[in-house]
Amino acid sequence: MRLQLMRPNRADIHSQFLLLRPAFDRVQNAKTEYEFCCDAVKSKHASLYHLQNKSVSVRFIGMVTPENDYLILAMTGRGLIHAAPTIIEAVKSQGYRSIKYHTVRQGMTRILQRFGFSILDTTTHDTVLSLSLEGL
Repeated sequence: MRLQLMRPNRADIHSQFLLLRPAFDRVQNAKTEYEFCCDAVKSKHASLYHLQNKSVSVRFIGMVTPENDYLILAMTGRGLIHAAPTIIEAVKSQGYRSIKYHTVRQGMTRILQRFGFSILDTTTHDTVLSLSLEGL
């Protein structure tokens, strides 16, 4: 699988951002969240990646928290079940403590739990999941 960093100075960066829009469906304050993610990538506080092979095409934005956790801000595409092990291994290899993810989709919660993510919190708006990478 190929993991490509989509640098903010790419000529097609706005098109890449548009491909992430489905990640914000059903998200409370979707426009604000989308703009925050785009701004975070442009200011290099977060990174946009594209993971792909023949059956996988997943784009995601992630950033490192002050606690050394890797927070995935947005993710969309096809083949997450096949992409998850690659993403987990890439984040683990960088020495981060855990991966955190917020989702409004129950299906995403079920998928992530298959990979060892546990639910940290559930609100009326989303579910927060975490995967500890210490000791993996």
